[in-house]
Amino acid sequence: MVKTALIYPPVSDPTSGYHSLCCLAGYARQYGFEDIDIIDSNIDSWLYTVAPEQIGMTMQSVKERSVQLQTREQLTPIEQMELHYALKVQGMNFAEALPAALHTFRDEAAFFDYRLYTSAVETVMLWMDALSLKGFPGQFRGFSLATSGFYNIFSSLDMRDPEITGMISRPFADYYSKELIPGMITGGYSLVGISITYVAQIPFALSMARLIRTSCPEIRIIFGGTAVSDYWKYILDKKDFFAVFDPADACIIGEGESAFVSILQALEHGTPIPASANIALHPRHQAAHDPAALRIKYEDICSFPVPEYSKLPWEKYLSPFPFIYYSPSRGCYWNRCTFCDYGLNTDSPTSPWRQYPLDKIIEDLRTLAVTFKYIYFSVDVLSPALLLKLAAAILEEGLDIRWGAEIRLEEYWTPERCELLHQSGCTAISVGFESGNQRILNLINKGTRVDRLQETIQMFSEAGIGVQIMGFTGFPTETVEDALGSVEFLEKNTMYWTFGGLGQFVLTKGAIIAKEPERFNIHGVRPFEGEDVAWRLHYSEPEDLLADSSRCGPKELTEAKASLRGSLLDRPWVGGVDTAHSMFYHERFGNHILSIIGGANHTPANGDTVMELNGHLLEGHYYLPVHKLFSKKDLDHILDTSEREGKAVTAQNISELLQWWKPDVPGYAEPQEQQLFVRRDGTLFPFPAPMIVFLRKFEHGLSLTELLQHSSQQEFHTKLWQHCISNRFLRLKQPPVTEVYRALDRGGVFS
Repeated sequence: MVKTALIYPPVSDPTSGYHSLCCLAGYARQYGFEDIDIIDSNIDSWLYTVAPEQIGMTMQSVKERSVQLQTREQLTPIEQMELHYALKVQGMNFAEALPAALHTFRDEAAFFDYRLYTSAVETVMLWMDALSLKGFPGQFRGFSLATSGFYNIFSSLDMRDPEITGMISRPFADYYSKELIPGMITGGYSLVGISITYVAQIPFALSMARLIRTSCPEIRIIFGGTAVSDYWKYILDKKDFFAVFDPADACIIGEGESAFVSILQALEHGTPIPASANIALHPRHQAAHDPAALRIKYEDICSFPVPEYSKLPWEKYLSPFPFIYYSPSRGCYWNRCTFCDYGLNTDSPTSPWRQYPLDKIIEDLRTLAVTFKYIYFSVDVLSPALLLKLAAAILEEGLDIRWGAEIRLEEYWTPERCELLHQSGCTAISVGFESGNQRILNLINKGTRVDRLQETIQMFSEAGIGVQIMGFTGFPTETVEDALGSVEFLEKNTMYWTFGGLGQFVLTKGAIIAKEPERFNIHGVRPFEGEDVAWRLHYSEPEDLLADSSRCGPKELTEAKASLRGSLLDRPWVGGVDTAHSMFYHERFGNHILSIIGGANHTPANGDTVMELNGHLLEGHYYLPVHKLFSKKDLDHILDTSEREGKAVTAQNISELLQWWKPDVPGYAEPQEQQLFVRRDGTLFPFPAPMIVFLRKFEHGLSLTELLQHSSQQEFHTKLWQHCISNRFLRLKQPPVTEVYRALDRGGVFS
């Protein structure tokens, strides 16, 4: 019997398990392959870093490195980033804050206390900043990864370099060597499959596979997942594909169920991995194989069994309830949007449209509902007619589930139909409205009208269903006025949507726009300089349009977009579209969710309210010259500027692009005696001595009334107090973490 380990690598959402490996395990079981372990190394590796001894070692290293860097007169760009992030995190008491944060995420009462929740998120996000100091400082974007900076994920030269991917993976190196690899050695595995869903996981998966290859040379290794398929799709020279994925014996490109079983069958019979549909063999196994000639097969999804969700470690995730993704369809029934590029189809925007019949969905949900209450239909889109029949069937079956899905804003929807969905357990939907400008919608070929979009969003909201809305600016030929129209659309309908907003248009290779550029008045479509994995494309527009192009980032548009729900958290937290936590909050608070969140974050301007520092002062950091410190803001500015010019930022040219930054923060003064204040979210503020003296008064809690009793500048101090509250330098006095920790500890277990 072939024993298999299916691994989900870092770094990704820690709030729930991903379903791709569960689907593979369930499918393989039909063919008699049951000896399959699923290892979610994404959550395992992160939890390993928050063990007490790991926290202690990490923070001791941060402290020593910070002291070392501050003694130097000049710092390289990467050293400046190191110092910036070291100063951000070294004042945090992670030994207490991280266990409390874990408990907040897992305990139902604490989870729905939004003040505790946001504090837990800030703690965990700062811990990711601390972990980045083991790799490239600032490499993490929460539970994702920067795609460029000191390395470029879209450069096959960078990703084939073990030193670069090893450096990125160093935050989890101890887990790899002390937990994962020993498990591989003793596990008796014949096959290891690594599923890479997101591009941020690629460096970690490659480092992991190299270690497995070295430690267990007898194990066959395969890669699969959306990111692997996209790498194959977008790499300019297919011969370079296995230079990146060199540790693999084969890669599954596209849908993997049948390919996975054919590999298992080959290993069971002692025969070579077959060069069949969707399987790209490494040249060392088939030297004459042409990767570009790979045959792509689409599955008959109606034959799929219910996924093996029981193989995931549900007790480990950062959530109070299990939350599963379930995919009853593939592809898109509309399949006409000119910007869309998903799957491996070459003649249409997405993979072929396939959908489970209603009876199969109900049969699966009947099984799943025994264990799982929260289910998100993870699909490109579900057809309206099926959704309506599904809602009626759920009610008829009496299934007690809460569900969400991504849908199109069709004119099909009526108040009665929306109400039926809500009664069946639909708590939230996700919709791509794309643009509030009809001309742009027509160019997109969205098949929708702006006036009806507004009506449909309102109908869902009034039925009690949260509407998570997604759109973008920067579509070819769009002017600033067009883009501001999208902002105005969302502002006008602000009471009818909860989470989402406006992103930025990105052109990809398979989109109709890239294939027919003249139709969209663009030219010079090309990969970004320095990127041979053309995941995104640069292009030029007519000179007379450039002055008005929203992609040029005029301040008015940038600020307008940022104002749309700008204070909410992003993925994977409450506020991120389609996240487990957002679904839980939608289910608990309904369409009052924004008022609940807003009320929890509101700080009353009451003179008798005791306030404390929302962060900490770094002792001993006086007169820190600006030239010695730059931040993520600098790097982001460099990346934005470079991308507009169609250039990729790499470690080789970042020094040339760097421009020193004068911090644009309240209270900042030109270099003089100053000290650093670190706000609770990790933002650094260099302040002159008078501001520090004022902030220090609130270290142990103080009310404005008490402050003014000893003040000879009452008007000035009142305004400064208000300024500190509005900029979140002060917050309501809270009990110590240890007290909150004990009060919430019902079971006494935090690991």
